[in-house]
Amino acid sequence: MADNKEHSFDLITPADGMKYDPLKTTKDVDVRVTKKHSSRKQPVIYTKISRDFIKVDRNIIDYAVPFLMDRYSPGTTILYMVLYRMSYGYQRNIIKITDEDLSKKTAIPKRTLSKYRDELIEADLITYERGYKATRKPEYTLILPEQSKSLSNKLHKSANIIPKDVKSPEGRTIYNNIDKHAIVIEDMVRAFYDKIGKTQKYLTRKMLGDGIKTINTLIVEGYSITDIQNCIGYTLENKQDVYSLSIINYTMCDYLSSQATAKKQKEIDKKEKEKQVVRDKVLAMETTLMNMFDNLSPDEQNIISNDVELRTADYCNKHKIKHGVGFIRDDFMLETLKERFKEIVKSFS
Repeated sequence: MADNKEHSFDLITPADGMKYDPLKTTKDVDVRVTKKHSSRKQPVIYTKISRDFIKVDRNIIDYAVPFLMDRYSPGTTILYMVLYRMSYGYQRNIIKITDEDLSKKTAIPKRTLSKYRDELIEADLITYERGYKATRKPEYTLILPEQSKSLSNKLHKSANIIPKDVKSPEGRTIYNNIDKHAIVIEDMVRAFYDKIGKTQKYLTRKMLGDGIKTINTLIVEGYSITDIQNCIGYTLENKQDVYSLSIINYTMCDYLSSQATAKKQKEIDKKEKEKQVVRDKVLAMETTLMNMFDNLSPDEQNIISNDVELRTADYCNKHKIKHGVGFIRDDFMLETLKERFKEIVKSFS
């Protein structure tokens, strides 16, 4: 029996054992759904596509899609991709289709279809001939990026955007070492932030990524995992107001000095301070180069990023790198930007 209170009812509800007030609004009702979480996610396996696929011109993904998204709209991009599927997907470049059928294929309303079509004509990526009632269907001719007047110049200029003499990243031994300890390195970063009060709930992706990069950089400089772990412990124990893992770039000198004899302390101090100066200069240069990259046009950014991704994938596949991909990608990007902005690099020499 429900409590004898004003506006209370004796009702049998789906929520057995809960006090039920039908006069409450939905905003007042707290609904809790219990989801069963699996502690371990099933890995998604790469599947080689060997059938039911079409060849896609790389320039469509690298140039046409960003161009249409930037200048026009997602709807214009979708229309172009569907027209490509219906033409080159069947080894032809001409499609005859009514607005009704094309609207169903693209899920674009008929009243909007003409707008997107006019934009593709303006971009010189299709030609269009109107149909005539039931005697002739409308005809589309698809134009590839290298055939388009609006994109051919971009493709020609892109050949000069990517530097030709980009150096390979650091030696394979170092990257294999980073790859081998990738999980340990991530755990070190998470444990550090957990100890300074940044629990997993408040640990951002940027903080995690910057922390991993800090440790990877120190490994490249020749520090061992044990030295870095001990330096983190030393920093947390002896330094106040610690907010970021990047502080170990500056406390490594203090830690190594504390482990050395009095005779070697001066020598270590001098050596580590010289490394710290170089490290600060490199960090400032990297920040400047990435700012220069951010100021490039979206087209140029896409060209450089796609080239970096391709070379990173080739390198990692060749050397069987699984976990250190991000660090290698960053190195390829920096080497590319150094070659592109040589004057900036000289200013930091």
